[in-house]
Amino acid sequence: MNDLPIDQATADRMVDEANAAFGMNMKMFNELEGNLIKAIGVLLFNTLTRKRSTGSTELATVAE
Repeated sequence: MNDLPIDQATADRMVDEANAAFGMNMKMFNELEGNLIKAIGVLLFNTLTRKRSTGSTELATVAE
């Protein structure tokens, strides 16, 4: 890539585009992290509150 004929204006646009993409990726991962924490919380809640049926080896999960 060092040998490509790129002027300064094009290089600046490429850097701007890369920075914009990086910012969008950061926002996406922050949103996904929040969803992951919520999913773990729901799973933990269901694990702690599930009921066992008498005489059954199956578990019934509490509805959300």
